[in-house]
Amino acid sequence: MLTIEEAVAAASVFLAEDSKSWASTSVRIIPEDCFVEAGRLIAPYDTVDYLEGGKDDMRLAGNLPIAVDMSTGECSVITWDELDDLEERNLL
Repeated sequence: MLTIEEAVAAASVFLAEDSKSWASTSVRIIPEDCFVEAGRLIAPYDTVDYLEGGKDDMRLAGNLPIAVDMSTGECSVITWDELDDLEERNLL
């Protein structure tokens, strides 16, 4: 079983790899917004310019959080249905 810190680190590595093909690779996990739900860490992320620079026009829209299986460390992007469910329950 991973600790929350280990899961956040795994999400960060996954995001760094996944974002290599994006127009802007300057993104990071938002640790203070991460939470565990059904055995997975849900890790939202956004651009560094928005998070650290306050540039509202650099805020991402439509990005799906990363899920980290707390047992295996396997990372994936959540689905739109999962996002809708988490939003309906005010978790995101």
